[in-house]
Amino acid sequence: MVGLRSFLFLIIGALVVEPVLAQSQRELAKENVRRRQAERQQARSPYWDGFILKHQGNCAEAIIKLEPVANRGFGFEDAQTALGECYLQLAGLDVAGGSAPDRKAIIDKPNFTTALEWISKAARAGHFGAQAVMVSLYAAGLGPDDDMIEGAKWAHLYLTNPSRLNLGAPIAAIVSIDQLRESMDKTSWLIGKERARDWVPLYDDKAPQLPGN
Repeated sequence: MVGLRSFLFLIIGALVVEPVLAQSQRELAKENVRRRQAERQQARSPYWDGFILKHQGNCAEAIIKLEPVANRGFGFEDAQTALGECYLQLAGLDVAGGSAPDRKAIIDKPNFTTALEWISKAARAGHFGAQAVMVSLYAAGLGPDDDMIEGAKWAHLYLTNPSRLNLGAPIAAIVSIDQLRESMDKTSWLIGKERARDWVPLYDDKAPQLPGN
């Protein structure tokens, strides 16, 4: 009698557990489908369109996509930096390296002016990529001004940027940093370091004036 009772419990338990397991498996399958759909949707997100176009070298089209994202202000410094780099390219500056143009030949170009404004905005907010570009511009004599101590300040800020250090990002601007250091006396370099110590982030939501406006 005990054996029969145990057998009945096993049968009843199976009748209860199997539907529960089947339901759980169906829900897990649905969750996997939803997750894959979300991943595909994220991959198609318009947010990345501008970055993809920039990576492909199509800055004219990338600007159209990056502009509205960059205009959102704080939190979108990645887009602001990419946008500024695209304007640098349209102004005739080879952002990938090579010889820099003469300052007089480029400083008044609308695209270059707009590039400086976007890069400066992102750098002031603490974006280490934008700060690296600022260092490179100063090293090439193309900074927003001719104060090389400001270039040293940006170099120190870039080297000690917490976001860059947390990510373990390599020092992309090492050549420009060396150029700056070699072009300055030790006192000026240390003054730049002091400016970096006194620096605080500045978040400016006002968008730069676009060329032709």
